Amino acid sequence: MGQADVLVMGGGIIGLAIATELCQQGATVTVLSRDFNAAAGHAAAGMLAPQAEKLSGPLLELSERSLTLYPDWSHKLEQLTGQDVGYWPCGILAPLLSPATDDLGASAIHSYQPHLSNEVAGGYWYPQEGQADNRALLRALRMAAQELGVSIQEGVSADALLHQGNQLKGVLTSHGQQQAGHYVLATGAWSSELLPVPVKPRKGQLAALLTPTDSPYGLNRVLYGEHIYIVPRKDGRIVLGATDEDVGFAPHNTAAGVAQLLNQATRLYPPLADFPLQECWWGYRPATPDGAPILGPSQCNNLTLATGHHRNGVLLTPITAKLIASSILGNTDPLLAAFHWERFMGGDRSLRENDRTLVSDSSTAVANSSSNASSGLLGFASSAQPTSFQIPMAMQTLSAPAATADSLVIAGRSFSSRLMTGTGKFDNFETMRASLAASGSQIVTVAVRRVQTNAPGHEGLAQAIDWQKIWMLPNTAGCTTADEAVRVARLGREMAKLLGQEDNNFVKLEVIPDAKYLLPDPIGTLRAAEQLVKEGFAVLPYVNADPILAKHLEEAGCATVMPLGSPIGSGQGVRNAANIQIIVENANIPVVVDAGIGSPSEAAESMEMGADALLINTAIAKAQDPVKMGRAMGLATEAGRLAYLSGRIPVKAYASASSPLTGTITSQ
Repeated sequence: MGQADVLVMGGGIIGLAIATELCQQGATVTVLSRDFNAAAGHAAAGMLAPQAEKLSGPLLELSERSLTLYPDWSHKLEQLTGQDVGYWPCGILAPLLSPATDDLGASAIHSYQPHLSNEVAGGYWYPQEGQADNRALLRALRMAAQELGVSIQEGVSADALLHQGNQLKGVLTSHGQQQAGHYVLATGAWSSELLPVPVKPRKGQLAALLTPTDSPYGLNRVLYGEHIYIVPRKDGRIVLGATDEDVGFAPHNTAAGVAQLLNQATRLYPPLADFPLQECWWGYRPATPDGAPILGPSQCNNLTLATGHHRNGVLLTPITAKLIASSILGNTDPLLAAFHWERFMGGDRSLRENDRTLVSDSSTAVANSSSNASSGLLGFASSAQPTSFQIPMAMQTLSAPAATADSLVIAGRSFSSRLMTGTGKFDNFETMRASLAASGSQIVTVAVRRVQTNAPGHEGLAQAIDWQKIWMLPNTAGCTTADEAVRVARLGREMAKLLGQEDNNFVKLEVIPDAKYLLPDPIGTLRAAEQLVKEGFAVLPYVNADPILAKHLEEAGCATVMPLGSPIGSGQGVRNAANIQIIVENANIPVVVDAGIGSPSEAAESMEMGADALLINTAIAKAQDPVKMGRAMGLATEAGRLAYLSGRIPVKAYASASSPLTGTITSQ
């Protein structure tokens, strides 16, 4: 089989729709589908409700254009496959428990839909909106793609993106490397595993009831309540949804989640209390900080993004497929600019000058829930605004300093400073920046996982440093296995590229399963290092001061070895000097003493032993005056290096006078 024109990563509703559209335009397409049953399209009720959800701005425009496409788009899909996709413009009724000034009023609402709760005091009617059966739609799209000749590789996941300059040269998958002319990232809630885009999973729990035979309480329109939506299918099935939980990829339905769905549903429409419960399920929807999708070009010329659709994936499927396919084929719709990934990166793109709101301004939607399902449903926070980070937007490669007679050289890149510093534990970014400047450090390590998750103290960290002047050393802190470290290293490389360091392939490798003493796993570290070297990384592994392991890592192709002086953050100094000296003596790559150094004298001592560099974080960040300590550590590193190069005098067991004994004035 030859190379495809387009490789789509993601076999859910968005990926399949894009693949189908491209194929109809004459392109050859391959789809990588890790697990069809895990697609976010399953975690939906299929509402087509831009007005009912009170969307606004570009997101409303995008949604209404998609709703307009639905009749013809779904009809063509049904003709192609012979499958009913459940498109039904049944109208949406939005009951209110408190009356509004412009609503239909209680009498009209109860007339439109008998048997509503007596609490319902008014509401709105949206006749042009409706639903599609999301499960039927997914099945039909999959069948259509296959009928059109799309190669769907089920059970194959995209594990890493292979870059060459501003191009993707391939995708490393669970079944080997694959290449195409163009690539589409449509992996939904899993997108941030491949690129550092601000997409995170939001768990949604749903339930389904079955309308009893000959029941007088059947529903023929969607009920969009303030705390629940009730979506009746033509076959008598009634879908209840959905929780919106920030719990990562936590699986299973929970008692609290299902109870909340049932309680709110029967509160709004009491007859449902006697309907049999047919099914409960859950899934993960891809959410962005502003609630709108990320669509269009990426930082790579041949990679297009189509992710982050959150609660509107089914609604936005036709327009996403149309706009993304057109963009790939060279006809970009101006509306895509509002959904560009750079809106989360600050800068001065013209689309941000208009300050267009992308998300819902509904006052009825409940804010995003916490990890407890009972904290809220429906989850569109009305006050959400695009997250803006102020960072240098020029995507330039950091120029390497010219090599000097005693430069530190790692993986072919020269540095005049031999002190590397960290970014953790500082009280604030201002102190951190001042300390880094005082130390003279040119290499700063950043914990990828903590930056990705905005862990406490790391919010905005990636944007707090001028990466035009500092070389980023992404690290895999927090990883407990080799496989986890490899995945995080790949994300770190993408993060460096997003921040302007296109040729940065450095990674500080940490595999630490020991939570008490934070000692690295030698076997896991070696295994991860071997894989990362194969993928073109410059690997700087953090290890125990084990000379044998250090030699194995050098032979595996690591750029340095980084033996610990003593446990991380302990300030115990260098407790294993003998082993470090053996490592230095036998190494043909730089040796960087990492962890445990607590004072400038210990820094100088490490350099005097012949270490090529130091990495110091806690001793600077937690000093009473971090800025002065940063300067002291920089000077100590330099002094220790000069002392090592100068060569100390031999240690003797006897005294040797410093003043000459000959040629002196003596008394007569």
